Amino acid sequence: MELRHFRYFVAVAEELSFTKAARRLHISQPPLSQHVQDLERELGAVLFDRNRGHVSLTEAGSLFLSEAKVVLSQAAHAVDVAKRAGRGEVGVLRVGFTATVPFTRVFSSVVHAYRRQLPNVRLSLKSSMTGPILEALRMSELDVGLIRPAANTTLPENITAVPVRRDRLMVALNVDHPLAQSGKPVAIQDLADESFVLRPDGVGAGFYEQVYAICNDAGFTPHVEQEANEAATILGLVAAGLGVTIVPAALQGIAIAGVAWRELVTDSNAVGVLYLVFRADEGNTFQRSCFIELVQEFSEK
Repeated sequence: MELRHFRYFVAVAEELSFTKAARRLHISQPPLSQHVQDLERELGAVLFDRNRGHVSLTEAGSLFLSEAKVVLSQAAHAVDVAKRAGRGEVGVLRVGFTATVPFTRVFSSVVHAYRRQLPNVRLSLKSSMTGPILEALRMSELDVGLIRPAANTTLPENITAVPVRRDRLMVALNVDHPLAQSGKPVAIQDLADESFVLRPDGVGAGFYEQVYAICNDAGFTPHVEQEANEAATILGLVAAGLGVTIVPAALQGIAIAGVAWRELVTDSNAVGVLYLVFRADEGNTFQRSCFIELVQEFSEK
């Protein structure tokens, strides 16, 4: 039994005429009649009553018609899925990003637009640190990444990095802190004796490594009172008066009562850069190309 037997049967069942069905199928009537008879023999059931040119479905034929339509519909769906997969319109795109990235307009705009453009491609989103994201790209475990590497980070040779957003670094303080009360920009040297709330220093900590470098350039090492991994947690601890922190301006989108934001004045580079990263030596899939194009479209360089 082949799919054509289902198509031939459905055509006759809907037309209730072998002549009209043959015309619809663009075949002659004798082969059509033969195929239907072959189907009936294989099923061991009569599907049509044939009476002096009048054709009607038997009870078995009526039941088989419903199932045959399901089979043809599923077959058409399978073909469509395969074609769309070949064009890259279905599948999975694996995206890695660092913790502060979702607070940027670039990220939300790109994800929203991508889901509208390719609704049948599942976005597998994974939050991690810069180092693990670069390693996952190297191992082909991710398709693209959005990272904030430290200024001294050396990217692997096969990784392409495209800047998509530049964020000035700002000081976040408790609203009752004297430096917040003044309402003026804060010089990095004014933070030398302050307690800090920061992510632990180390490889992969992204712009937090840049914070340590800025402080070191100003002649001091930040005294870390509390460590936390998530940006919202860090700001919550700042609001609780446990210290100050330096973070990208994009994090002002985390509305936590009790936190004041001030410009940071420093002789060092006080700008964090968000990069789109991907392997240059891998074939560019349709899914990845669309994501890259959208990131470039919404970039805020």
